[in-house]
Amino acid sequence: MPKNQLFKIKPDSYIVNGLLDAFGIGDLEDSRFFTKQNMIELDTLDKIIDMKDELQTYYLPCKSKIYLESLTDKKCLTILRQFIKPFNYKCLGIEKSVKGQKQMTYRVIPRDKEQLSPSVNENREYVIDFSV
Repeated sequence: MPKNQLFKIKPDSYIVNGLLDAFGIGDLEDSRFFTKQNMIELDTLDKIIDMKDELQTYYLPCKSKIYLESLTDKKCLTILRQFIKPFNYKCLGIEKSVKGQKQMTYRVIPRDKEQLSPSVNENREYVIDFSV
């Protein structure tokens, strides 16, 4: 019985690099942003469909029926997120306004750098002066 609830075989770097290539990303260290429009231009959906048999060898049978049937751009992003998670990376989506249009912008980042804003030191001492 597998220990993972999603995969019967832990994803290796070969399959992850193939997925990243489908999204136009060089490797896990590549910090480029991409959007759904980039995915359409790169034919990401068609590339993932071509990889479907290979991806199916990693998923548990019940999970492959959920994630690999009726593929859409949203499911492709989910697959990417699932395959990079064992490597301690995540795909972060941020809504940005580009030329007056709101769109989701995605980026692969390490899980330890999940917080993009600086951390707040809660042990600060404050002095309040009420003199005028």
